[in-house]
Amino acid sequence: MTEENHRQLEEAYQKLYGATFYDLPLDSLEELAVNEIMGYGTTLDEKINSLGDLRDLIVRQRAQSAGIDIDIQIVPAFRRFMAQGNAAIYADEVTITMPFGENKHVLFIRYTLVWEYLDERWKIVHFHGSTAEETESETDTWHINKWQKKSEELQKLVDERTLELSNSLEELKAMQEKLILQEKLAGLGQLAAGIAHEIKNPMNFVNNFSELSLEYIKEIQSELTKLEQNEATGEISDLIIAVEENLKKIHQHGKRADGIVKSMLMHSRGGKGIMEPTNLNELIKEYVNLSFHGMRAGKSAINVKIDYQLDPKLGMADLNPENFSRVILNLCNNAFDAMRSKYQLNQETGYLPVLKVKTEVMNDKVLISIEDNGPGVPDKIMGKLFEPFFTTKKGTEGTGLGLSITHDIIKTHGGSIQIVSKENEFTRFEILIPLRQKNNTSL
Repeated sequence: MTEENHRQLEEAYQKLYGATFYDLPLDSLEELAVNEIMGYGTTLDEKINSLGDLRDLIVRQRAQSAGIDIDIQIVPAFRRFMAQGNAAIYADEVTITMPFGENKHVLFIRYTLVWEYLDERWKIVHFHGSTAEETESETDTWHINKWQKKSEELQKLVDERTLELSNSLEELKAMQEKLILQEKLAGLGQLAAGIAHEIKNPMNFVNNFSELSLEYIKEIQSELTKLEQNEATGEISDLIIAVEENLKKIHQHGKRADGIVKSMLMHSRGGKGIMEPTNLNELIKEYVNLSFHGMRAGKSAINVKIDYQLDPKLGMADLNPENFSRVILNLCNNAFDAMRSKYQLNQETGYLPVLKVKTEVMNDKVLISIEDNGPGVPDKIMGKLFEPFFTTKKGTEGTGLGLSITHDIIKTHGGSIQIVSKENEFTRFEILIPLRQKNNTSL
């Protein structure tokens, strides 16, 4: 084979390479292949019996790879020339790299070409392509369908892992918030316990000595009847009756104060610190009543109508009852304070304070609303109510910690709280919490 023939074969080979993968005009194929060319591509449908079949194959390959940045690397693997110099066999290892999203896929193909020197020109008479990978479609020359599916599977896996990491991060943040709240509530509990213990001892003396004094009054009255009755003994008898009534009031309110102290001690212990099935309707009624009686025993007591609208379908809910009862107490105490302030300004109008307490089951959650018909909340301070130490009360009437702690406790229960209010008409706190907790731990 002469050097000139060898050069001509290389030129023909480069033209065919260009026609297959790039933009060589298709009419140039007649210069590169015989009309009766035969061959096989990398898929079952790529069987070639004529130059027209080859042209159709190239058109289809170009359409399939349109818009894809294909990188092709060709490494000669085998070259053999016939002894007469009129035929040759070329075998090449072809590496095709295609990007799919952030991934790259690689396809390895071997092409074997049979050339024949005819009419002073090299032309391909036969070719064969093969790949070690199977395709899902006979027309999937470049394995695009397969790789695209694989890319989608990888992306789905990445999305799933990202979601898992995101959920883990949210759980860590929630646990961090719970730990912070635990420290806050523990400090508050210790303070409440210390105050309650200090009050409890003198309160025991008040209750015990008032009971003992009432017994002495009865003995005095009994001895007084044995004396000769006159104007002086009559006045003494009246004074003794007045003292007796005073002692009964002291004993009555002393018992009420003792109950409040016991409640403070119960809260300060914090219970078992876990979520447990709790009759939510009963818990709400108990602590609404506790708040009401506390208000009635204090200064400037007012009459309040309590309207319960408790959903009978609401059974047990997973709660930390010791912590959640603080929520009910805080909201009711605030409601009574608000209605008292409105009552003092509107006594002559016949204003009647009303507290509406409602529960409603909503799929796997429960909506708790506590509404008062007090003065309402101005829009300019609505967004500040849950901030620590922010308070609308005057002087030393409040610390502003109640609603902040309420907000934190509800968050530890996986819930949310929002305020709906209209000035001079009403304020409603709406609490939405899940009926069942994902785990059984709480703070």
